[in-house]
Amino acid sequence: MSPCIFPFNNKLKGLIHRMKKLTEEHNMDNISRTNAYANYYERNREITWAYLASFVSRNAGWNMADLHSKPFKTLLSVKQRLFIFTTYERANWLIFSDAYPQLLIYEESKRRGIPLFSLLRHFHVSRWMIKEWFRFWYEKNPIRLIQAQIINEQYVI
Repeated sequence: MSPCIFPFNNKLKGLIHRMKKLTEEHNMDNISRTNAYANYYERNREITWAYLASFVSRNAGWNMADLHSKPFKTLLSVKQRLFIFTTYERANWLIFSDAYPQLLIYEESKRRGIPLFSLLRHFHVSRWMIKEWFRFWYEKNPIRLIQAQIINEQYVI
């Protein structure tokens, strides 16, 4: 199972740039991340992790909003609430920064009919995860992919 080798040209540079820009745009806040995951899943139903990620992101958003409620304001200091809020935000930002380019590369690979996962190195995705995407491309094992994606997100944070 060797990676697809193809010449790196200006079209691929443009593709990488567009994907980085899309990732940045959708990683502005928790609502945009949640919507990006949900919209991605609607287009790519075989990538169950995106469905799960939309719910995890939504739940994180609720938890972040709860920090502004009376019970939390009573129980925790402003400093403690800010620390928890920024922990949620940073973890979700990091996961999205790593995961969303993977999803976009898969979608583009599907569109072109060739695996483009070697491009993930331009997004600083781990070599292990790149291999897992190639493996999914050839073996079509959704259970293994979702397990790899969960392990990877835990590794990222």
